[in-house]
Amino acid sequence: MLFEFNLNPRKISLALGLVALYLATQSLINEYILENVLGNARGEISSALLDLFSVNAEETIPTWYATLLLFTAAGLLFLIAALKKKKEQPYARHWFGLAAIFLYLSMDEGAVIHEIASDVIEARFETSGYLTFPWVALFVPLVIVFALVYLRFLFHLPANTRYLFTAAGLLYVGGAAGIEVISANVYGESGITFTYLAIATVEELCEMLGVVVFIYALLDYIAAAQLTAVANFVSVAAISRPAIPSRPPIWRWLSAAVVGMILVANIAVFSWASGQAAEQVAVDPTTVPFYRLVTDRYAGQGVIILGVNELITAENPAAQPIAHSLLTLFDDVIVVTLPPSGISIAFASSGLPFDTQTMATIVQESGETDFVILDTTAVRAIANPTAAQP
Repeated sequence: MLFEFNLNPRKISLALGLVALYLATQSLINEYILENVLGNARGEISSALLDLFSVNAEETIPTWYATLLLFTAAGLLFLIAALKKKKEQPYARHWFGLAAIFLYLSMDEGAVIHEIASDVIEARFETSGYLTFPWVALFVPLVIVFALVYLRFLFHLPANTRYLFTAAGLLYVGGAAGIEVISANVYGESGITFTYLAIATVEELCEMLGVVVFIYALLDYIAAAQLTAVANFVSVAAISRPAIPSRPPIWRWLSAAVVGMILVANIAVFSWASGQAAEQVAVDPTTVPFYRLVTDRYAGQGVIILGVNELITAENPAAQPIAHSLLTLFDDVIVVTLPPSGISIAFASSGLPFDTQTMATIVQESGETDFVILDTTAVRAIANPTAAQP
């Protein structure tokens, strides 16, 4: 019994693209909830569940999907290569080469192999800025070599396939290298913030859409070339389509139900996260790693270290009496505010043994990325805002 079925490249690619778009959107929503709604109120279980849909983490559903896309592309390339070799057609080796490359990319996506090279380069050259993720410095030359080796192969392809391959490559490389260096620079300056996560999400989406376009190009090429293995891939443009019966109403209801469930689930999660943030218990400043670090470092040096459950800022009315009290007792005051924790840590003395630049380095050593440092002049402006005005 012959089991034959037809695959529509356009419909398959559209479905794959919609899934990629949904995963990226869901990831962005979850990152927003974690960073801007839950903040310090996030728990281990809630973080794990929300990160399950993150495109910026490993061992997640989007990572599995991206790996599956790359593996599918590798399978299609192996199929084309095998058929080309059997028919003794030219460029069979190039097709096998592409298949091997995409097989490696699928393994790298799942196992993050490139991070090994990245760690070695970072440790040796201490990269920063746009090369905070230094694997890009190795990736770009490899892409150039690949382009030179495959240039003749690209121009031997049919025009439509050539354009699709080029578009897919620009999308994938543009995301993997172009947007990656932008996100690396933001990460190097601010650490993990929602801005960084949003840029990184766009990067991952470009990579997934690039592979989807490539899969469409391969399916369309198989159909146009009438390459037949077990399944028969039929190009929509190459044949006259028979009349398609109208879709049963149940599919419309099912599609609407799935979209509705996704919307309801997101609204429910957002509402729950808002409630968790509203019920957030005040953080004990003495439990913050930064507080413990500076206490160990400056104990016995005549420095008063005071943890405050308030953000000492010009916008917070409760900060004025605190700042005034500190300046009444001490001549030299530096305050570090930690917005995610909702606390401030004040350092006071007749002469502090460090400046704001040294303090910034210590804060970063403790793992904090979102902080503000106020020197004595800034604290004085909060204590007496009228005198600070010209």
